[in-house]
Amino acid sequence: MKTRMPSLLTAGTLALALTACGGGAPEEEAVEVEAAEEPGEGGGVLDMLAELASSTQEVTNYTLDLDLSMPDPELGTVDMTMTYEVMDDPEAAQVTMVMPFVGEMLLELAALGGEDPGLTAEELGTTVLIVPAEGESLVSNHNGLQEVDTPWARGVQDTAELGPQEMFDIASLPDLVGAFAEIDQIEAAGTEEVGGVETTLVEGTMTTEEIDALDAEQKLAVLELIGDVSGSVDVSIWVGRDGFPMRLDFSDEEADVSMVFSELGETSFEIPGEDEITDL
Repeated sequence: MKTRMPSLLTAGTLALALTACGGGAPEEEAVEVEAAEEPGEGGGVLDMLAELASSTQEVTNYTLDLDLSMPDPELGTVDMTMTYEVMDDPEAAQVTMVMPFVGEMLLELAALGGEDPGLTAEELGTTVLIVPAEGESLVSNHNGLQEVDTPWARGVQDTAELGPQEMFDIASLPDLVGAFAEIDQIEAAGTEEVGGVETTLVEGTMTTEEIDALDAEQKLAVLELIGDVSGSVDVSIWVGRDGFPMRLDFSDEEADVSMVFSELGETSFEIPGEDEITDL
């Protein structure tokens, strides 16, 4: 059993508190377009990973779809989907968290009270926030859980802990990639198209010994994403021609995490007007 929960699972617990108090985004499919390359190009792969690390430094506009399946000591297997839409003009992020297990718990609570919310588990377990660069976060009232008469609420407790930088910081990508570059057995496995971008698929397996041998920043980046590792971690990275990681998958004996980037430099969404917001 994992002793260290990843930041994303902690975020799910906070979201549960938000929805209980009343205060999606599908993964893009990778389409195979070419047969696997011959192994034995380790140097080229490491060079690619080095470029990948540097290519993440200046990214300020992107959409990230993240799927997570992971055991929890109290909840059993937890499945979560998160979408981060990060734009740079104005600077803000929209975070959509879909957690059916939260909705199931809320339905059970409602049933005990003899109530029917008239919503599905997925609808009840969906939280949408807008996190501006300055000012308080906004929480969507799309499912009526905020008990306000407007589409959005401001001043909901604990929303600061659900911002993108707290749940997943893209600045940690260079450390993640640096960790994967330390894998002894890593190789190119062909080319695929992800989100309309041609990529090279790189695969490898990282052992617990290799993770323990990482420098502090790299090890923290791995553990923050997937928690403590059981056995070893299978790693797959889809790298675009410009060196950006369009998709990253990680899995061990207990957990699966998938991250898919899209809309690089093209992500945008509307900021609600003041007449659409209630201050709590």
